[in-house]
Amino acid sequence: MSGSVRKVILWSTLVAVICVGRNPIAAASPPTQVPNSSPSAVFQGFVVLTQPVKVKIAYGETVLPAGMKLPVVSSDATSIRVKYMGELQTIPIAATRFEDSEPPDDAPSEIPPIVPTKPAAAPSTTAGTQLQVSLQPGYDSRMQGGDISIRELQLLLSSHCSEGVDLSGAGTKIYNGVTYLMDSEQAATNLGLAHSVPSRVPVAAPGFPKSSMYYVGYDGAFEGHFNRIYLVTDTANKVVAIQFVDEHPKGRWKSAAALAAATWSTYNFINARMRASDTARVQAVSKRQGNTIVIDTQVYQRVRTRVGRTNVDRYEEQENAKLLIPIPFARILLHCAQIGLSKT
Repeated sequence: MSGSVRKVILWSTLVAVICVGRNPIAAASPPTQVPNSSPSAVFQGFVVLTQPVKVKIAYGETVLPAGMKLPVVSSDATSIRVKYMGELQTIPIAATRFEDSEPPDDAPSEIPPIVPTKPAAAPSTTAGTQLQVSLQPGYDSRMQGGDISIRELQLLLSSHCSEGVDLSGAGTKIYNGVTYLMDSEQAATNLGLAHSVPSRVPVAAPGFPKSSMYYVGYDGAFEGHFNRIYLVTDTANKVVAIQFVDEHPKGRWKSAAALAAATWSTYNFINARMRASDTARVQAVSKRQGNTIVIDTQVYQRVRTRVGRTNVDRYEEQENAKLLIPIPFARILLHCAQIGLSKT
């Protein structure tokens, strides 16, 4: 090779090296960095709610409780987009705190307060899993009518607890070995009802979670005079309340004066029974026993008799009920009542 040709090759190589050195990005662009101030920064992790947040769902609205962990999709300066029940929800950033650590592989990335599920014979007993009430989406959406019963239920419960979506309380004692969120078949066994023939009926009572409640009814003799017991359950057949009913009281009467202050209307909340006329009187009272609220109701029918020239009114008891509601479920009922009575 001649000396002139060799010089030309060397000179061309030198120029190429200089050009590459002066323009490295043109050769290989580095990945685009998303600054922290980006209006839609991606955050790989989870947030924990520091306060309740109301969100819209397919069937209405629900409240995500404080302490709930949700996977983050993206965030900006004021809000965070998270996944809840397979849908994206935007929540205020001020209502959350970030949590970098991811849950174990076998833990759900989302722990909803309401777990829509088909009725099951027994709840999951996986170690570390906290039992929660199972209700349908839209359980707290407004129902048509029933304002009187909702208001009366609210009055009877509100003096003993406040409203909210309470996920805790599994194991709270209700009655004679039956606890909150116990499987209904186990509860029946504990009450000596296992050999009876139960009937499972949907509960469509004002103030109760919509399309989410059932009762399993048993006939028998309870507490000396009740002839029927209802185990009120959620969609997974877990007990959330108990009601006793005496459908045929014997020989119990009251005077008109004794019932002058009996101005209630609902005398059986589970079966949504209300007095039909002004000739009936309803008494209702509530009290707290431990972590359970007890609501006692009685309905009386007027019987008019003539004594000499005077009409005398007496009231004969027609039915009485005793409803046992654990505090965690009472809080959910108050939450449903508040929405049911709202005008928006």
